[in-house]
Amino acid sequence: MSRRSNGATGVRPIAHQSLVDRVTDEIHRAILNGDLAPGSTVSIVDLCERFSISHIPVREALRRLESEGVISLRPGRSALVATVTSEELRNIYHLRKLVEGDLCLRAAPHMSKERLDDAERALAEYIGIEREPSALAAKHHAFHEAMLLDVIGPADTMVLGLLWKASDRYLHLLMADLDHKPETQESRIDEHRLLLDLARDGKVEEFKDAWIAHLESTETALMKALAVRETATPQAAS
Repeated sequence: MSRRSNGATGVRPIAHQSLVDRVTDEIHRAILNGDLAPGSTVSIVDLCERFSISHIPVREALRRLESEGVISLRPGRSALVATVTSEELRNIYHLRKLVEGDLCLRAAPHMSKERLDDAERALAEYIGIEREPSALAAKHHAFHEAMLLDVIGPADTMVLGLLWKASDRYLHLLMADLDHKPETQESRIDEHRLLLDLARDGKVEEFKDAWIAHLESTETALMKALAVRETATPQAAS
């Protein structure tokens, strides 16, 4: 493609956009793994030095993360990493149950064999991978998305993306404090197998109820792990 100037000022260079993407991903990764701890202050100057770039892509990356609720920009040249709280966790799962419950009712009556096969493959991969947060979250979402894909519209995609990212943050930060007993892990896998069985049998209401129960089970496990974390290491004051 030839390069030419047409006087347009509203089009961003692709290279700059890619840089913002990379900076956003790197900061988000640091937040998920706890390198940037909940409640801590992030210096924009320090981030610029760390990435050897100007403040412009760093500020844009932080604005994106602020829209996802994981960063709060402050006056001046700093930002605050959002805290993790039981109230926020309850709110996240309250919204997930509302949104995903509705999607279940719409998806279940017309779920194709192709979608069920995709979900079964995702579940097999989920069972087989190491218990690493990023890989677990990706395969877990792939399983759920496969069964809902035919009824997920653009607005659903945006909302689910925000809610899943929000819940993933808790999974990453609390992984070490979750119950890892073999029977607990097997119970989680059984919850997913039940969803597949109910979807195959076309049991719409039972499928939705099992999905909600699965979310409630996850919420309960994360709440217990959060309580352990808060007892052991009180968060920094915001």
